Formats: sequence, structure tokens, C-alpha cells
Amino acid sequence: MKQESRFIREARELMKRHEREPEHVQHVKDWAVYLFQELQPLHRLEKIDLEFLIAAALLHDTGWSTATEERPHHKESARLIREYSWKTLSNKEREFVALIARYHRKSPPSQLHKRYANLSKKRKEALRMLAGILRVADAMDRSHRQSLHPAGLQLRPGVCLILARGNGTEEASFGLERKGDLFRQSFDRQPFLQLTS
Repeated sequence: MKQESRFIREARELMKRHEREPEHVQHVKDWAVYLFQELQPLHRLEKIDLEFLIAAALLHDTGWSTATEERPHHKESARLIREYSWKTLSNKEREFVALIARYHRKSPPSQLHKRYANLSKKRKEALRMLAGILRVADAMDRSHRQSLHPAGLQLRPGVCLILARGNGTEEASFGLERKGDLFRQSFDRQPFLQLTS
């Protein structure tokens, strides 16, 4: 996306207010965009879903600014997204972006979660795919050092092989192991990392 939409510019403004590590969320955003584009034949989501993913990636860690032990950062990120005075999003769209950010870690979406349960079947499926992509993108910068960069993607039965240049594969591989569950459920493929030269 060459020119950012008003919506993404708004998301960046909110990010700047709260984000302590803008380099990390920008790198996660770059990975998320790359994965979304490479996985297009599988998910067949629309351009607006990519924008929702970009916003959620930029905002997924904003909750650290208000997080407490009782209010973990992923839930606080969702709250900040919900409470922001968006000029470009409807209430439904705001909620959708908040949910993508909320599910970037910890428990996956569940029918026991009221906000998720209120989505249509089609939007639930889209949310699971987008949150699965965001979890993998976040795992790719688990070190917060922006040391891995996309170099290819190979889809095989049951496997999504993510090729990357750089270093820090140990932390990223550990992150994929811990956070690849939703991706695996959505795309029927376990994500693995392979370093390439």
C-alpha cells in the first residue's frame, strides 16, 4: 500500500500516543502485511481486512501504557482501540480491530467471549485468520530487535514454512511454537521458520 488511508493514519496517531516501542510494532506490521499478501490464495479476504490487520498490528501493544496485573496489555490494547474517537470507523469496524489486537496473545477467540460471539460466522472466520496472522507476525519479532526479514513463504500440506533473512531465529521459533495455534487452526498448517541466506 503506497498511500496510507485516513484510517491507517488515525491508527498511527493513536499508536504515537501510547506506544513505547514503535520500531517493534512497525516491524510486526510489515510481517503481518507480508503474510497476509502471501496467504491471499488461502484466506481470500478483502483489502479492508488488510487495513484492519495493519491497524491492529500498529496498536496491538498500546495497552502496555495502561496495563496492570489485573488488566493485561492485550485487553487494554482492545479497550484503547474501542474508546478512541475514530473518524473513519463504524462501531462494528472499531470492535473488529479491537478484537484482532486483543487476540494477538493468550487465549484464542471463544464463544464464551461475548464480543466474539456477537460476530457473524463469516466475520468470526476472518477474525481468526487475521489474529492468527498477527500472532505469527508478532512471534517473528519476539526479540523486539527487528532482526528477521521476510524472504519467502512455502505452503505444503500441514506446513507453512516462513523463510527469513537475518538472525534471532531461536526466539522467533519459540514464539511460533507458542503462538502458532490460531494460525494452524485457521490455515490448517503449522508455521515454521527457516533462515535463508
